[in-house]
Parts: sequence; structure tokens; C-alpha cells
Amino acid sequence: MFMKISVHSKISALSAVMIAVMITGCEKIQPGEPFSCKIGTNYLFDHNVVFSIDSISDYRCPKDLICIWGGDVDLYFDIKINLVRTDTMIQLYRNNPIEAGNYTWQVLDVDPLPSAYQRTDPEDYRIKILIQRN
Repeated sequence: MFMKISVHSKISALSAVMIAVMITGCEKIQPGEPFSCKIGTNYLFDHNVVFSIDSISDYRCPKDLICIWGGDVDLYFDIKINLVRTDTMIQLYRNNPIEAGNYTWQVLDVDPLPSAYQRTDPEDYRIKILIQRN
């Protein structure tokens, strides 16, 4: 015997599976409140927004040197809103904040400052972010 499954049922089931996969292992946050996040961790808010910071490029002046240019930090975000994926970059000092979906994303701080004599591992970074509904 074969059971007939409608296209709508297939799409609903697929959506449910994708949402379950995205939510699994996510840390939940509240929009409108600054929070600290890590590279490679998934974050969930408003039941339909999942994001992570995939990587970082830190060009700031090392804390143990004197520089004529302060530098910047590039943060590469993977944002999923209602299952629509957006890859974007936010810089600490230049293109900050940005708008994605109905939200404003602002990077407030990135710690620690780099060192000229010791490499900072990506998992050691803490990024302070504020996400607000528009």
C-alpha cells in the first residue's frame, strides 16, 4: 500500500526539520539587550532568527605596540531569518550598525585586543552585540 502525501505536507515537514536542526545547540538571547557571544556558536531569538559569527579578521593595533592607525575588526555573520540565509560582514568601527531583516545589528565591542607577541585564538574572542527590532 502506498500513502499519498501532499506537497504542502512535505514542505511543512521539511520546514519543521530545518527549524529543529537550526535550534538544536542554539543559545537563546533577547533582542534589545546587549549580550556577549563567541565565534562558531549559534544564537536564537524571536523564534525565527538564528545567527552565528563564522570568523573574525582582527586588524586592530596590538595592545603592546604603538600604531599610527587603530585598525578595525571584520566579523563575518551567517544570519537566518525565516529560513532565508544572509552572509554579511560587520566591522567594529566602519559599517556598524547594519540592518538585516527587520533588525538593526550593532557590534559594541570585541575583546581581547590582539597582541604582537601572542596569537589570539578565534574561540578566545568575546563580541558584545546589540540587536534591536526596527
